[in-house]
Amino acid sequence: MRLTKTSITLPDDLLAEARAASKNLSALVAESLREYLRQEKIKKAMESFGSWQGRDETGTDTVNRLRNEGGRDYAGRAD
Repeated sequence: MRLTKTSITLPDDLLAEARAASKNLSALVAESLREYLRQEKIKKAMESFGSWQGRDETGTDTVNRLRNEGGRDYAGRAD
């Protein structure tokens, strides 16, 4: 894994608390950022649920229509 050194600005109290919680501040920040990004992906997925409700076309119909619009045959799957 490639690492990149960066600079961030944190409130003094948060930095002090983070240093008290972990001997490796970089690892703590990386772990926290990974968890934050994971939660954001889940949030985005949850917000998309139900977005197909009320549509006359199924997901499969939409994919097939989009495949056929350009006149392209995607691996022989176009109608």
